[in-house]
Amino acid sequence: MKARLFTNICAIFALILSAASIARAQIFTTSIVSAEATMAVQHGSSIIELDDGSLLVSWYAGSTEAARDSRILLRHLALGGTSWEPTQIGVNPRECAAESWFSNKALGNTVLFQDKENVVWLFYAAVEFGGWSGAHVDYKISRDHGRTWSESHRLTNGLGDVPRGKPVELSPHEIFLPLSHSVLRKYPSGARLQISDGKLQRVIYLPLPDSTVSHPVFLAPERDRVLAYLRARGSGKLKSGLVDVLKNQWGEIRTLDLPNSDSTIDGLRLDNGRVLLVYNHDGARRNPLSIAISDDGYSFRKLRDIENEVGQDFSYPSLVRARDGTFYLTYTWRYRSAIKCAHFDANWLGLNPVIVGR
Repeated sequence: MKARLFTNICAIFALILSAASIARAQIFTTSIVSAEATMAVQHGSSIIELDDGSLLVSWYAGSTEAARDSRILLRHLALGGTSWEPTQIGVNPRECAAESWFSNKALGNTVLFQDKENVVWLFYAAVEFGGWSGAHVDYKISRDHGRTWSESHRLTNGLGDVPRGKPVELSPHEIFLPLSHSVLRKYPSGARLQISDGKLQRVIYLPLPDSTVSHPVFLAPERDRVLAYLRARGSGKLKSGLVDVLKNQWGEIRTLDLPNSDSTIDGLRLDNGRVLLVYNHDGARRNPLSIAISDDGYSFRKLRDIENEVGQDFSYPSLVRARDGTFYLTYTWRYRSAIKCAHFDANWLGLNPVIVGR
């Protein structure tokens, strides 16, 4: 009897240990995407998962920010691959958009998107005169998963427009691209782009006349409304607002309970409606780089830090959820010295408790 009791106790203890071990099983790995780049500044990355399951990352590199030698680089990670493929140049220094007489002086933020026809779009800041106040948004397309690219085309004609967040789909042939304007009047905006067969058919701009915010991030529409999160100019608290797609207008801007160090953010909506945001959990410094969750899109709680290193700087995140449910995040690492990619799952975030037997 005692032997049987001892055996049962051991079995229960082993089951508890096994359950604890399974519950601790998590995914978290990192890699440097820009390892082959030799220029001092690596910044403004964007990451997407392509229809074949591979990953594509873009960013700009130069000897300094807004340097004349800046270029846009790309790297692939094949489905099931363990190392990034060789770096390719997507946009060369001094390229000229087909609609412009002038070549680019410098290049900036990149944004990737693959549409329903599997055309990949690369939007980027192209400076013709001066600094970022002299920027336009140019774009290229690729029909072979980003292996080769079209010539450059001009999206915005006015000076001072730069992209940052990825567009969201309003319909199979319409996307909504976040933009930020920085000349004369500073304000965020969005561009509704009607696209078909890799061609731009029509553009409708929706400016938000508020100089206290910039660099919006759009989340997938819900009931004809796009939820936007905005960078706070001059530091402070993150902001949010709704864009009424049917009325083509912005709603009231709200202040969130998350700090913002005047740096860009990124986020996405989960299947259950909750919202994940990647941001700097500090009102003055771009450190730590953290991730937070909200059940209603407005009240957030911090989950954990992606990076937290005293005296360092981590910024400009780009987040995507892959088909397997895991997350990939690229961001500028250590004062723009590299582009880093973190791969993690919901279990690492503490969102998915593992139940034994499932």
